[in-house]
Amino acid sequence: MLDVLTKLDEVGAISLDRQFVYVSGKHGSGYINLDMAFPHTELIGELSKGLVEPFLDDVDTIAAPAVGGVVLSVLAARAAQEQGRNVSAVWADKGENRTFAFERAGYADFIRDMRVLVVEDLLTTGGSVESVCREAERLGAELVGVSVVCNRGDSTAETLGVPRLESLASVQFETQDPDICSLCANKVPIVDDIGHGSNYKAANPDYAGGYTSLAES
Repeated sequence: MLDVLTKLDEVGAISLDRQFVYVSGKHGSGYINLDMAFPHTELIGELSKGLVEPFLDDVDTIAAPAVGGVVLSVLAARAAQEQGRNVSAVWADKGENRTFAFERAGYADFIRDMRVLVVEDLLTTGGSVESVCREAERLGAELVGVSVVCNRGDSTAETLGVPRLESLASVQFETQDPDICSLCANKVPIVDDIGHGSNYKAANPDYAGGYTSLAES
């Protein structure tokens, strides 16, 4: 069995010694960034295969939110095809107010009256995945579930409104409110190109610890 967290750590996708700002606005020293894993195509292929395996007998179409989920949806569908299943892949693009829609020509035809699995790399608040799920249902899909590489939040099948939620790995990072953040008190630089560090930087340009970019490190 693939040790997902170990593999992600080996390719530099897990950071535990910096300061990040999460979508919740809280701060913490841990972050999983699957952008670091995507260049490693064999690993991404293995992860994609793992996403679809629990649903092989129940899926016609694999859908995902763009951008991170696009590769996963295509490779997961390919993995299903290699198992003799006729499975298609589509993705939804982000629109206004963080909502997603299947806007590309013909994509709705692969959703309507189909058994649809939604895949994603990371699940934190679940907002993007939930939006894709609701849009798929609106188009007439039978939603069979959600499958993610890593669940790093508190999302459940119930909170997402889906019949089943599978994850290849789960992790919880300690978080702190910014006004009592020990990392800020120790002037640890905030990563501004991952998570919501750029938003914090815009609102707090004079933060004493300064800012750093993982792209430059």
